[in-house]
Amino acid sequence: MPANADYSGLLSLAGEISRESDLTGLLMKILTRSLPWMRVEACSIFLPDEETGDLLIHSAHGESAPQLAALRVPAGRGIAGAAMSRKQVVRVDDAASDPRVYKEADLATGWTTRALLAAPLLDGETCLGVIEFLNPVGRGFFTREDEQLVEYFAGLVAAALGRIRAQNAALERAALQRDLDLARELQQGLLPRKFPAHGESPAIDLHAALEAANVVSGDLYDLFFIEPGKLCFVVGDVSGKGIAAGIFMAMTRTLLRAVARPGLSPLEILARLNAELCRDNEACLFVTMILGIADVDSGGVVCGLGGHNPPVLVSAGAAEFAPVGGAPLGLDPGVKFAEWRPALDRGDVLLVYTDGVTEALDESGNLFTSQRLLSVLRGLVPTSAAEVVEFVSGEVARFAGSAERSDDITLMALRRR
Repeated sequence: MPANADYSGLLSLAGEISRESDLTGLLMKILTRSLPWMRVEACSIFLPDEETGDLLIHSAHGESAPQLAALRVPAGRGIAGAAMSRKQVVRVDDAASDPRVYKEADLATGWTTRALLAAPLLDGETCLGVIEFLNPVGRGFFTREDEQLVEYFAGLVAAALGRIRAQNAALERAALQRDLDLARELQQGLLPRKFPAHGESPAIDLHAALEAANVVSGDLYDLFFIEPGKLCFVVGDVSGKGIAAGIFMAMTRTLLRAVARPGLSPLEILARLNAELCRDNEACLFVTMILGIADVDSGGVVCGLGGHNPPVLVSAGAAEFAPVGGAPLGLDPGVKFAEWRPALDRGDVLLVYTDGVTEALDESGNLFTSQRLLSVLRGLVPTSAAEVVEFVSGEVARFAGSAERSDDITLMALRRR
């Protein structure tokens, strides 16, 4: 700063702006208070349009301020554009003869710009905008001392602007996180937490769990009695991740409950669900699915296959994959689905899962793989469906170690009592 200047007012303002939390109020305070120090007729602050890069007058002070409110300076144009692109203070002593001056501003306002001084608002290497002063009062042009003052002043403005933007961004992130947490709670609330007890299901023991990689999951599982003695169970995996997949998952579960009717087979339910999911599916999302109906008294099971990972049949310590068939739901209303009728003896387990299991990564980027899943299940003689789910979940967690989870994991085990 120039040693012979009086900066008491400027230093006082520095304290004021450090406590300001409203962006518009802050900028107007800066402009209003800066006029007496700079002894100018007008001043303004330009902020860039994030989409086009054009400079917009966010705040202005002076006789022409109302007309300037709608002014848009094309990217790189005008003295403000020069200051922003060069990241340096730009001084113009004779605006009428300088071709860089954006003269459309004077035409729009009736103002006559004689001299001007513009300084970039620098936050490190990032230029947040430009502050500009017009027409010094009582003198014909700006001085070197004015340049130094403006450069220091611009630093204060940039610091305040950066701080408020960071605060606003933090508030937005917090609000988004609250929304995501609520979405997660609502989505988790859709998942069944109570599984049929022995009295409800004498021949079938069933348990499931979902571990989401993101706040909102694209996996789903569901189970409900479609009619007395007939338990419908479902595992699905929506394409993609995040909010869109989570919304499609919730819609799929809702439509499933709507189309599943007593007397329908798994293939008929899948066909009806697919027709509904294909309606107005402009995002082209889809879901792979296995839908089964178990007779809880006899232990008989019928499955409809919709392009999902092959389930694993665990019997007497052996483990093998079931057939793969069908196609994903949501893309083509005319696709056909495959039927599979596993023969379950007492103690046999049917394990259905999503690809978050077989595609889980360890710290070195290695996949868990389908063959590893078979390997860990061989020799397993579980006493409950919950034991199977917890065992496989633990094996995947041990394999992954400290690696970040890349996909949702859903496991459902159906054990013949």
